[in-house]
Amino acid sequence: MKKILLLHSGKAALPEINAYIKYFQRNKNFYFYNSAELEEYKITDFDLIWRFMGTDFVTTSVPVIHEYASLSVGRFTLLKDKIKKKFNIQPVMRVFLNEDIKRIYDFKDDIPYCYRDMGIDAIFFEQTSKKVYDFVYLGNMEQDRGIHLLLDKFIHDFSKYRILLIGKPGYELYEKYRKYNNIIFAGYVRYADVPALASQAEFGINYIPNKYPYYLQTSTKLLEYVAMNLKVITTDYAWVRSFENKRNMKFLRVSEDLHDLNEEHLKSFLFKNTDIHDLVWENILSKSKIEDRLNEIFI
Repeated sequence: MKKILLLHSGKAALPEINAYIKYFQRNKNFYFYNSAELEEYKITDFDLIWRFMGTDFVTTSVPVIHEYASLSVGRFTLLKDKIKKKFNIQPVMRVFLNEDIKRIYDFKDDIPYCYRDMGIDAIFFEQTSKKVYDFVYLGNMEQDRGIHLLLDKFIHDFSKYRILLIGKPGYELYEKYRKYNNIIFAGYVRYADVPALASQAEFGINYIPNKYPYYLQTSTKLLEYVAMNLKVITTDYAWVRSFENKRNMKFLRVSEDLHDLNEEHLKSFLFKNTDIHDLVWENILSKSKIEDRLNEIFI
């Protein structure tokens, strides 16, 4: 049995880690370990290192897979990605979220690669919770996401509505908005418990800035909202338009300043979700052919 270490910083939410571990439990040839759950380890204890990038400048005797599930964010994004392209060591394989991510990195070599989009855990389809909140927002609340604009809406125009935020807020964001009774910070919630809590809302908010690189990347939160059959309110950008059209859905698309989000829209808009059971992790990973690539690596 080959031992594979899923190596990451622990700073980002990575539902794909548990998906990999669960998916490969049925395969007796590979056993995956989550670096965040190991107290002590040595790289040489493993047959393969699977890095969620990041940078990787130091060559080791153990083969490495590089997974590029997103592009750099914050300041100097393009420079950061150029540095990764130029100085990261050569892996035995690369995994890209989609064709756009691969195109932007534009590696000039013949390293094997595959695509692995975001998936949904089956537990998100099983929730029928009683509605307690009006809105829910899942995930990242870093400053460059502009979440303060969303919360300002609930202070000035939507003060009679309750919004639940699931995820770890920044200190300044939390201190500024925690005094408002209709803004509820749940904080960090164990992934397995998220659906039971999030499905207590009627509307799911996918607030994503229409800027690089966000408009190129799959919105996991939106997939999860649809799986829970929440009514989806989203900012307007390339990926969400493409997904909505391909899947014959109807989301309430709003501007980033939310001036066009009002009660009339909420009551009159004909929201529509369609079935996305094909996007459960098992199907996503099977389609990716990652298992075939791993078999080739160890032949």
